[in-house]
Amino acid sequence: MRFFFLVLITSIAAPGWAQQERDTMLSRCPVFITDTASSNNFFIEARPCTLKVYRSHGDLVIEVDQKDQLFTIFFGDKRLKNTKYKIAVNPSGSQLAAKYSFRSGDQVSYVSVSSGTVESSFDKEKELWHLKVNGLIANMVERSVTYYKVRSDLYIR
Repeated sequence: MRFFFLVLITSIAAPGWAQQERDTMLSRCPVFITDTASSNNFFIEARPCTLKVYRSHGDLVIEVDQKDQLFTIFFGDKRLKNTKYKIAVNPSGSQLAAKYSFRSGDQVSYVSVSSGTVESSFDKEKELWHLKVNGLIANMVERSVTYYKVRSDLYIR
């Protein structure tokens, strides 16, 4: 009987330990992907965007969606921690992956963030997680390489 009670309590409490899954509509876009040569920002700050927090194969995924563009962060954990994550193309350990994707007509393109960091901290006053993203995208097309800076300030519940 004790074993059954312990299993029941654990199965009820387990989802409470994980990060909440939700969609939030933001009036201003917190993601900035800028070309280093022309300083052109691909996400328009004044336009609304959708912030999605969900799970993929049990791991946490945070996605910012703005009109046929997506910036996605793939964590290797079930929930956020107060730490500094390193962005890598093939993550392992305390690393994570981040991708920028966009749609043009019927085609979809994915570009990985090649390097950078994500600082994760819990703001006790607001009771929200604060994520600061700083990264770099190196996009190679034929013989030329173009660099893009990635910046973002996200608040997650």
